[in-house]
Amino acid sequence: MRGDTDRLIEQLAAQARPVRPLAPPLVRTLAWCGAVVAVALLVVVLMGWRGAPPEDFAHPGGRWSWWGSVLAGLLAAYAVFQVSVPGRALAWAWLPLPAAIAWFAGMGWGCLAQVRADGGAVALGLGSWHCALAITLVSAPMLLVMLLLVRHAGVVRPVPTTVLAMLSAAGLSSAAVSLVHGHESALLTLAWHGGVVLLLCAAAWLSGRPLLGWIGYARR
Repeated sequence: MRGDTDRLIEQLAAQARPVRPLAPPLVRTLAWCGAVVAVALLVVVLMGWRGAPPEDFAHPGGRWSWWGSVLAGLLAAYAVFQVSVPGRALAWAWLPLPAAIAWFAGMGWGCLAQVRADGGAVALGLGSWHCALAITLVSAPMLLVMLLLVRHAGVVRPVPTTVLAMLSAAGLSSAAVSLVHGHESALLTLAWHGGVVLLLCAAAWLSGRPLLGWIGYARR
């Protein structure tokens, strides 16, 4: 019996192949940033650079919101590369939360300032629906690329991995689209940018396991 066990161990050892270790999370995040910069430049080229900073930047809330979206996207990417590694603490998933709060707080700040400037009037419309569409179209391929990079996490933490990947893609997509969109009120920015990001993250929460299963690595 022991001889059979020894032979089995020898066979398994002979068939074992060397596994390339993963690069550190910071290195993979920097590589991801390079890809994001390329996507942002593509968005600017396709949608047209207006030659000046977005009008939202005229108010501190707009600047706060834009930098919050960038930081949330970057920290979410770093968190993805952490939680997708077996044995790493799930607490890394909370890393982008303060930046995400600052992001939405900046949009809320801009809304309050606008309401005060307009004498309490609130104006919403469908004029900026194309921003939501652009964020969705840019986020989708970025999400798939991120999930391919961390596809091994499908058997570890499929849902947190997918939600964080979507937050990273949507946050950075929102920042890129903000550089090229036309004038829109802070209320519309909150409704279309903030609303679509929340919807995309909710969709990622619901589809995380099936999506990684479709890629081929999630536990079914």
